[in-house]
Amino acid sequence: MKNWLIGFAAVVALGVILFFSDRKVENPSGIDLIRSPNDYANANNKAATLAYEIFQRADSDGEVTSSDKDKLREAVKYFDAMNIFDPSKVRGFFGAGKCYMLLEDKVRASERLEQAVLNKRIDKDKGTSEVELTAFESAALLSEVTLDLAAEEIANFNSLSQANDMTGAEAAKKRSQIYYDKALEFSTMAVEGVPKSARYLVDRANVYLALKKVELAKVDIVKAKTINPDDVRVKMAAKMIGL
Repeated sequence: MKNWLIGFAAVVALGVILFFSDRKVENPSGIDLIRSPNDYANANNKAATLAYEIFQRADSDGEVTSSDKDKLREAVKYFDAMNIFDPSKVRGFFGAGKCYMLLEDKVRASERLEQAVLNKRIDKDKGTSEVELTAFESAALLSEVTLDLAAEEIANFNSLSQANDMTGAEAAKKRSQIYYDKALEFSTMAVEGVPKSARYLVDRANVYLALKKVELAKVDIVKAKTINPDDVRVKMAAKMIGL
C-alpha cells in the first residue's frame, strides 16, 4: 500500500506541474491530463458511459465479456485521471476499484477501493448520501477482494509448505491473516452503514465462514433471508450452511 501511495503522490505532483503549462499533455495512462472541473466532469461522463452499464450487469448476473473488459480498461484510464486531478474524492477511486475488480486485478482493486473508503472523511461532499453509499459499497467490494486475496495466500501457504519452504509459508500465512482481518473490518463497515443490505450481510457471512465462525455466519444469513429471501446470493449462502 505504501509503495502505491508514493507512486500515486509522484503522479499527482507531475499533474500539478503540468496543470499550469499551456500545452495539452497526456497523463501516464495515455489520455489527456484533467485540468479543470469541466474536464473532470467530461472524464466522469466518459467513464460512466463505458463502465456503469457493465457494473450493473455484473452485479445482476456476474457476466463480464471480453468486449466488456476492453471497455473497462478504457474506463479505468478516465477514473484514474480523475483521481490524479482530485485525489480526495470517493467516486473516482470507487470506479477505478470496481473496474480493476472486474478485470481480476485484485491488488489494484484493493488499493483503489481502500482509498475510496478513506476518502469518505475528506471528500468535499462528505455526509451526502451519494458519498456515504458509495463508500459503503467500496467497503463491501473491498471485503470481497481481500477475502479472495486471503484465499490465494492460503494456497501459497499450502504450496510452500509442501515444498518445505517454511519461511515462505509462514510469510504467506501472515499475509492471509492480514487479508482476513481487512475483509472482516470492511464487511462489518458495510453492514453497519447499510444494515438492511442482504448482500452486505452475505459478504460478512462469507468472511465468518472462511474464519470458521459458523454461528456468526448463520446469524448474518438469517438476517439476509429476512430482508431478501429471493436473492440468489442469499439462497446460495443459506444452502451452504443448511438453512
